[in-house]
Amino acid sequence: MDGTIRKLFGAAGTMSVFAAASWYAGSRVAADAPPAPQLNELGRQFASDPGDGWMLLGGFLLIIAVAVACAGAMLWAQEAKDGG
Repeated sequence: MDGTIRKLFGAAGTMSVFAAASWYAGSRVAADAPPAPQLNELGRQFASDPGDGWMLLGGFLLIIAVAVACAGAMLWAQEAKDGG
């Protein structure tokens, strides 16, 4: 069971790193993009900035990483309860 827990925490850590890399890529795309044309107030609410897709992907990866880490913590707690 220790191998499973280690793999879950490793997967959560890897996804967290990928989420940070995705956020960084999104911020670089947004910073390198030309300025957006001036929109009216309603249009500004629905306009998407360059790099939003990368940042959204990073957010989803972070949510999945937290879920996987919680699963690993639950297995770890269950094993500690059963073993001692």
